[in-house]
Amino acid sequence: MNSDLRSWLDVLDGRGELARLRSPIDPDQDVAAVLTRADGRRAVRFGDVIGAEFPLVGNTVPSRTHLGLVLGCEPAGVADRFAAALDAPEHCPQVEASGAPVLANRMHGDRMLSALPLTRQHSEDGGRYLTSALLAVRDPVSGRMNLSINRLLAAGERELRALLLPGRLRRIFTEAEAAGHDLDVALVVGVHPALVLASQSPADRELDDYAVANALAPPVELVAAPTVDALVPARAEFVLEGRFRAGRREAEGPFGEYPRTYGPGGPAPVIELLDGWHRDDAVFQTILSGGREHFYAGGVPREAACLRALRRAGLDVAALRLPESGSCRLTAVVALRGPTPGAPTTAMMTLFLTASTIKQVTVVDDDVDITDDEQVAWAVATRTQPDRDLLVVPNAKGSSLDPSAEQGLTAKLGLDATVPAADRDRYRQMTVAPADPSALERHLAELGDLR
Repeated sequence: MNSDLRSWLDVLDGRGELARLRSPIDPDQDVAAVLTRADGRRAVRFGDVIGAEFPLVGNTVPSRTHLGLVLGCEPAGVADRFAAALDAPEHCPQVEASGAPVLANRMHGDRMLSALPLTRQHSEDGGRYLTSALLAVRDPVSGRMNLSINRLLAAGERELRALLLPGRLRRIFTEAEAAGHDLDVALVVGVHPALVLASQSPADRELDDYAVANALAPPVELVAAPTVDALVPARAEFVLEGRFRAGRREAEGPFGEYPRTYGPGGPAPVIELLDGWHRDDAVFQTILSGGREHFYAGGVPREAACLRALRRAGLDVAALRLPESGSCRLTAVVALRGPTPGAPTTAMMTLFLTASTIKQVTVVDDDVDITDDEQVAWAVATRTQPDRDLLVVPNAKGSSLDPSAEQGLTAKLGLDATVPAADRDRYRQMTVAPADPSALERHLAELGDLR
């Protein structure tokens, strides 16, 4: 199986989860409106985006079930799978491609960006954005390839303005700019979801994000970009080559972000596009900002980092989840096996330190299904007392995109919804044990929609 977008779309199509819209659609919010309605349920392929030369697809990872399909594991094991990949990339060498379908067609320089189905997703967005492009940049210190997803405002035919939040790419760009150098970058659009996840790996200079992707899915075949110093997936749909221009800033934003509020605008570094390439019958890709696919892209790698940190702290972790209600970034639920006194507090503090975006942590026992929001809320309702089980940490580093934060500072809340070890009988959940489980299955089958 190829690790490319097309093979993944074939999987969705085979499951009846790829909808096709053939009628013309306006890229100014209409595409986003359709993707919002389909969010969490199915991918959508738009065959005729008004003004564009290529079709568009979005919502390509609709649910956690699909994350399991991407990584070849149960949905509950996705974070563990990613954590294992982070520990094994040195054993996953890069695969050089013998051919490069992505370089089959050169884009016309006089219509580089306007040919693409770029969308304006929200009413107050600063313009049309690329939301799914992987920025492939070689770290000049380690020689490793870094991948990241940054919001990219299109300005004219060859200019993109990029928001660079703290991380590895901003560090690489800042160092190049301080030395008076432009920075080569390849923008890769239309890839297998495992590559999208790998692009959110920790900001470690010794980590090659392509190696992480190879540890997650069938190997990604790579080819050298024709113009800039970067490796790109040979089976991507599009590659745009460019350079960050040292010392140049232009206005960017605002833009609707993962908290489902607008991230502010400001001066942003500029990418000047040099060339562009695409596959035969190429399909462009968008990620709905504030949608499930956006949540999971950043959430799964954070879940993996949190799992690793909790286990290094000596905690017996049964499960961990960053819920969709917190955009898979702002809240966390962790289930511990037989937590000893102090373990819930250790879990809270560890998570606050590991992922600064997390502002609320709920700790439960492993009899609570943390994939079920109602179960978690039940545990909080029946197993906590506010004067005993809440931990508040004031003036901590938080998400710069959290609208309730003040200059990046937030208060953090921990809820200990675990059961005292000496008192477990009083908190035991009631259960129903049918005399004949096979008869139950027959009864439910007869009722049809209850099975």
